[in-house]
Amino acid sequence: MIMHALKAAVSVALLVMVIALVAINYDTAQVFQDIRGLSPAIMALIAAALLANALAAVLRFQVIATEVRHPIGFRRAMAVVGAGSLGGAVFFQLAGQLMARGMIASRGGIPFAAVVVITAYERFIAAIVSALIALAGALYIFGNVYLDQSAGGADLIKIMCGLLAATAAGALLGYGRMAVQSIAPLLTQHFVQRCLGVIGLTLVVQAPMMLAYVAAARALSPETPLADLVAASAVVMFAASVPVSLAGWGVREMSAVVALGAIGVAAHAALAAAVIIGIGSLVAMGLVAALSLPGSSAGTQVPSESGGSIDYYRALAWGLPLAAATLVLFQIYVPTQSGVLNVNLADPLAMLAGVIFVLAAIRMRRLPRWRVANVNAAVAAATIVLAVSLLIGAWRFGWTEWAVVNRFLGWFVLLAYAATGALIVREGGEQGLRTFMLTFVGATAAVAALEIVYVILAILKFDVPVVLRNVQAFSLNHNFFAFQLVMALAAVIVFLQQPKLRIGALVIILAAFWFAGSRSGWIAGVFVLAIGLYLRNLRVQELSIATLCLVLAAILALLPSISSQTSLMPQIIPSGASTQERLTSIVGGLDLFVHHPIFGAGLGAFRNKLIPGSGGSPLLIHSTAVWLLAELGILGFLVFAIPGLRVFFDQWRSAREPASALVVLCLVAFGAMSAPADMLYQRTFWLLMGAALALAGQDGQDRTEPFDLA
Repeated sequence: MIMHALKAAVSVALLVMVIALVAINYDTAQVFQDIRGLSPAIMALIAAALLANALAAVLRFQVIATEVRHPIGFRRAMAVVGAGSLGGAVFFQLAGQLMARGMIASRGGIPFAAVVVITAYERFIAAIVSALIALAGALYIFGNVYLDQSAGGADLIKIMCGLLAATAAGALLGYGRMAVQSIAPLLTQHFVQRCLGVIGLTLVVQAPMMLAYVAAARALSPETPLADLVAASAVVMFAASVPVSLAGWGVREMSAVVALGAIGVAAHAALAAAVIIGIGSLVAMGLVAALSLPGSSAGTQVPSESGGSIDYYRALAWGLPLAAATLVLFQIYVPTQSGVLNVNLADPLAMLAGVIFVLAAIRMRRLPRWRVANVNAAVAAATIVLAVSLLIGAWRFGWTEWAVVNRFLGWFVLLAYAATGALIVREGGEQGLRTFMLTFVGATAAVAALEIVYVILAILKFDVPVVLRNVQAFSLNHNFFAFQLVMALAAVIVFLQQPKLRIGALVIILAAFWFAGSRSGWIAGVFVLAIGLYLRNLRVQELSIATLCLVLAAILALLPSISSQTSLMPQIIPSGASTQERLTSIVGGLDLFVHHPIFGAGLGAFRNKLIPGSGGSPLLIHSTAVWLLAELGILGFLVFAIPGLRVFFDQWRSAREPASALVVLCLVAFGAMSAPADMLYQRTFWLLMGAALALAGQDGQDRTEPFDLA
C-alpha cells in the first residue's frame, strides 16, 4: 500500500494527459468508434495472442521454479502467475505481484524468498530481452535514442557508461571477491544452458504480445507498413513493462501514441490499440487464474526438492542492498509526450528490500533494534506528524499531488531506503556494513571519475554530454551530486583502509566536488574533513595530498579560459535570479511559520506559492529547517530535530567505533548542507544511516533469522 497512491497517480496523470492530447486534435468518441470497428476475427486473434502470452508466462514461471529447486505443477503455476498479474494491477506493480504470488505459492510449499528470487530472475531476463528489442525498434523508427539533456538528463551512452563503471568499481572495492566465491560454483555449462532456455521462453512470452499489438494497430491503420508496426510495438511493450504505474496503465497509452504516432498511426487509433491490449491482458490473466482453481489445492502440489543449498533470504539480504548502493546514484529523466518522468533506478530494489525487512520483523515478532534507543518511536512520531500536516494542508487548500506523493508517500520511500541499508547489516553484521559502504564508495568514485573524464574531454574539444559548469553526474542537480559526494567522503574516511585506494578515492571525490561547484557542498565537505581529523579517522598527510590534487583540478578548469575558450570554472557567485529565489523562499517560509507557529501551514503549503515573475512556477523552500517550520510548525520541527540531535550526541560518545563515526559524519554533512538547501529527502542519507544504525553494538550480532512465510 505504500506506493499504491503513487502508482495510481502516475497512471491517472498519464491517462489524462494522453486523452487530453487526443482530444486536442480528435474527437475522443473516435477512440470508441475505432474499438467498435474492429472485426470479430481481429478481436479473436488478439484474444488468442494474449491468452498464449499468459500461458507462456506460466510455463516460464514453472521452468524457473524448477531450476531454483522448487518445482510446481502447471495448474498451480497458472494460479500464481494469474494472481500475481491481477495483484500487480490492483496494487503497485512489483509489490502487488509479489504479495499475490507469495500467498498462492506458499500453499504449494514455495517460500516467499524463493518467490522473490523467481520473480527477480524472470524480470531480469525479460527486462534485458525487452530492452534490446525495444532499442532495435527505437533505432529503426527514430534513428537515434536519447534521454532529454535539456531537462537535466544524460544521454543513453553516458548512462550506460556510468552504470558499467559504478557496478564494476563497486564490485571491485566491495563485494567482488565474495561474489566470485559464491557465484563461481553455479557458473557451469548447465547454468548457461538454463539461462539460454529462459531467454528462449521469454521470447516465446513476448512474441504473442507483439502479435496482439501489431494486429490491433494494423486493423486500425492498414496503410502503415508492417515492419514499422513491429518496431513501434517493441517500444510500447518495453515502456509498459517498466514498473512506474499500475499494470502499465498510462505509460502504455502514452508510449503507444508517441511510438505509433511516429510511424503515422493516428493518435486516436494508437490509444484504442493500447486500451484493447491493456484490458485484454487483464482478462487473459483473469481467465488463467480462473482455470487454475479446479485441482489447484494443496493436495496436488509438487513437493519441493530436498537439499536445496541456496539460502534465498541471505541472497536477497545481501544482493538488494548492494545493488541499491550502486543504483541510488542514478536519478534520471525519461522523456514523455508531456514532459519528463523522474526515476531513481534503486527505488524498486529499495521498496522490495523494505518489504523483506518488515516481513522479517513480523516473522520474529519484535521491532527492529538499533544502535540508539527509541529510533522506532521517533520514526512513528515523524510519520504521524507528516500525516497530520497532510490533513491540515488538505483542509486549508485542498489535496495536492506534491503533498501526497512527493512529501507524504515519499517519506515511506526514505524509510524503505533506511531498511535497505539495515537489511544487509542485520544479515552480515560488521562485514555486511563494511562491504555495503565500500560498494557505495566504489560506485560513487566511479561516477565522479567519469564526470571528471567528461570534463577533460570537453576541455580537449570533444563533443561530450557534460554540463560545463557545476557538473551534476546522474543526480540531475549539482547540489544533490555534491551531497552524494559528501556521503561517500564520510564512508571513505571511516571504512576505506588501503592507503593507495584511500588517497585515490579522496582525490577523485574532492576533484568532483570542485567541478560540482556547490557552495553548501564545499562547506559540508570542510566540516566532514575537520571532524574526520578530530576523530583521527583521517590523517593530515592524506588530506594534504588530496588538497594538492584539488588545486590541480582548479588549474585544469582554468585552462580553457587561458586559451580563450569557454570557461569550465564552476559558478561560484550565484546569479541574481537564484539569490532572489532563495531569499524569497526563506522569507516566505518564515512568514508561514509566523502565521502558523504550532502545527504549520500544512504539507505542500509552500508549493502553492509562486515565484514572482516566473510565469507560475512553483516555489520550493531552500532549507530543510525552514521547510519543517513552515509546513509542520515548531511541533513538527522538534519531532525531527530532537531525535537527530539525540542520535548525534549519543554516537559522538562512541565515535571511535566505525558505525558511530559514520553516523556522526553523515549527520554533520546533512546539517551543513540542509541549512541552505533541502536535503531531507535525499535517498543516500537514509541508505547509509539505516545501515550504520542497524549495527547494534560492537559485535553487531543482531542477525535476522531467515523466513519463508510458507
